[in-house]
Amino acid sequence: MATCTLYRLRPRGPFHLAERGVGIEETGELVRSDTLFSALCSVLRLGWGEAELQRFLRPFLAGEPPLRLSSCFPFAGDVLFLPRPLLPLPAEPPPDVGKRLRQTRFVSLGLFHRWLAGTPLDSAFAADCFLARVGAWASPEEIRRLPRSVGNGAPALWRRDTVPRVAIDRATAASQVYRAGRLAFAPGCGLAFLVDWRDQQWRARFEQALRLLGDSGLGGLRSTGHGQFALAPPESLEITGPAGAPVAVTLSLYAPTEAELHRGALGPRARYELVNRGGWIASPDGSSYRRREVRMLTEGSVVELAAAPSGRLVDVTPGILQAHRVYRYGLAFLLPAALPL
Repeated sequence: MATCTLYRLRPRGPFHLAERGVGIEETGELVRSDTLFSALCSVLRLGWGEAELQRFLRPFLAGEPPLRLSSCFPFAGDVLFLPRPLLPLPAEPPPDVGKRLRQTRFVSLGLFHRWLAGTPLDSAFAADCFLARVGAWASPEEIRRLPRSVGNGAPALWRRDTVPRVAIDRATAASQVYRAGRLAFAPGCGLAFLVDWRDQQWRARFEQALRLLGDSGLGGLRSTGHGQFALAPPESLEITGPAGAPVAVTLSLYAPTEAELHRGALGPRARYELVNRGGWIASPDGSSYRRREVRMLTEGSVVELAAAPSGRLVDVTPGILQAHRVYRYGLAFLLPAALPL
């Protein structure tokens, strides 16, 4: 992969990002690729009808997707953060940074490129390169480019808190107070994702749907204004890995096919974590149904490139729903990576 498109989502307010096993009083920190894809499919159907949605899905199901997208990761100013790759560091780090490294969940784009290329990260081990409040790590140059509202001892890139809410029983009018988690970004910060375009004919419609999604909201608690964003102008971004690399890091959730598993996508050099993806269906034909669960590799996982990993849309339609099929996005967004000698 050489050039892809970066889409920045500038928040108009807080987000509520649900995760399996996390109650409404908590929130996640990123929008996973399957959630983003499903939300875009929903607004495609809402804005342009069922026929247009099926036309969009058809090449994905045929194994010729017009695009591949990553999950949404945080940005601060012009600094983009990506998931920490499950790769060994290119060189042994100093012993006094072990705890900070264990707490790191996101790395800046500059460090990410160097890590995948196998270039030593010596200059980035200083204490002020780690944003401990959010588990982020950046190079000294990128730390200096962060907005003034971000940094050690200053407001973090984002904060997670809870707010009180009231539920009213429709039958008795009795009230019950509960707390809901929300994710709020500092000024100049937000979420961003990458798209690798294979068929530019879909780009205009995709960006129209993305703007509509910004008005309707992404994630949970949308009826109370959560998840709304403004779409910044798209940017071209060079994001590559070393030529001839034996493995690759995925920036999206990845659901391998049976053939890919047989070819060794999760072979001896693979390093990965798994996540169960379930939840409720957001459809006018059955919003009270739970979709079937699927297990996928998380962002930052490492897979064997020789197996030609690609991924798939997974059919998670519950047996009770007859109106249409429900799919989860499991296509890998891969960047080649070197392995330390």
